[in-house]
Amino acid sequence: MSTQQVSRRYARALYDLIVEGVSLQSGLQKLAAACSVDGVSAILAAPTIKPERKVALLEKVIADEPKELHRLVQLLAQRNKLVLLPEIARLVEDMVRASRDEVTAEVTVASETSPEVERKIAEALARSVGKKVSLRTRRNPEILGGLIVRIGDRLIDYSLRTRLEAMRQAIAGQK
Repeated sequence: MSTQQVSRRYARALYDLIVEGVSLQSGLQKLAAACSVDGVSAILAAPTIKPERKVALLEKVIADEPKELHRLVQLLAQRNKLVLLPEIARLVEDMVRASRDEVTAEVTVASETSPEVERKIAEALARSVGKKVSLRTRRNPEILGGLIVRIGDRLIDYSLRTRLEAMRQAIAGQK
């Protein structure tokens, strides 16, 4: 079973708890942020560190959060799956947004963008998909310019790198 499938199972259970009224989102965001720190992610992935120590580390982050999050951390530690926490948190957030008729678009850009440009991108995508769109942007200078948008399974590649490659192939007669 892929890690995405495993993460989706945990995310579904957490989403069901959120629907029932348990306030888990802020704690999940804290856990995801903590797990994304290089030193912490290395500790969580290290097989030589006992699960109890990993749990103790994350318990400090969610000390005042609901008991369900504490149980989640303990369960994931027992199964050596704490490294999945950022992905689980992202999937839960996507499920919550979907329930609000909102989608998340992962946008890759070559350089930093202004809030005004991000707003315009979100508006254009919202018109295209017919739902409210939240952007998750990341920077990748290798695309040279333009942008790459992923909404669910749909990929829209308007990167300069892809266009130049297509032009190179057309000129070379490879298409």
